[in-house]
Amino acid sequence: MMLLIYVALIAFQIWAILDCWRQRSRKLWVLAVLFFGPFGALAYVVSELLRGRRFGELPAAEPVRRDVRIDELEALLISNPAPGLFVELGDLHVHRGDHRSAADAYGRSLETDPDSLYARYHLGLSLAAQDRQAEAVEELSKVHTADMKYDYGAAAEALADALLAAGRDREALEQYAAVAGSSTRARPKFHWGLLLDKMGQQAEAARVMQEIVDQEDSVPAYLRPGESPWIERARRYLDGWPSETLLGAHSERGPGTQGHAT
Repeated sequence: MMLLIYVALIAFQIWAILDCWRQRSRKLWVLAVLFFGPFGALAYVVSELLRGRRFGELPAAEPVRRDVRIDELEALLISNPAPGLFVELGDLHVHRGDHRSAADAYGRSLETDPDSLYARYHLGLSLAAQDRQAEAVEELSKVHTADMKYDYGAAAEALADALLAAGRDREALEQYAAVAGSSTRARPKFHWGLLLDKMGQQAEAARVMQEIVDQEDSVPAYLRPGESPWIERARRYLDGWPSETLLGAHSERGPGTQGHAT
């Protein structure tokens, strides 16, 4: 019986020390528990109860803070629905990961400024981030038609990503090939090669993958973190790895995207 009491007191002290440590402002109580044992632990519990703490309650979830600027813009837009304000609102929603609200804001901007490539491009990215790939293809195609090199070519690759995600493999292959033809980056070349393999053109796919591997030594140091995973995938393809095992986290985001899947 005495042994059980002793074990319970030791466990009580350990719990009190750990709880003190979690309550960053209560670390001095750790010394009290260490010096005075269970009496120190009991004193700590009493002090916490006197402060109004209720043991056993789960901490309340921290409310998501709303951006003050979003509130300001929404108020401004009631009397001044300027397309630039809708674009700013959309950008803020993207920053918060709210792609549905972002798409709505970019769409409202386009209602009064349909020629804005920025708004249409980011509308396409926000739609893709919601897996609304058919709509994303429509918007990104318009951007690509207006300016094939928009956002330094990132818009063209985003269109290829959306086509692929929409299951339009033939069009995606052609788009990736076009992107790869004007870029030395490994990612679009890899997707191009993988689609060639999917369509039974293994020899051509192997040629593209070999090009990716051969360019490894010429990749500048500052680009290696982004390029190396794709070069390694190309090498695995050439080593005979099954195609379905080659895509992972790095395939999910292309340059200039807002986290849309490919």
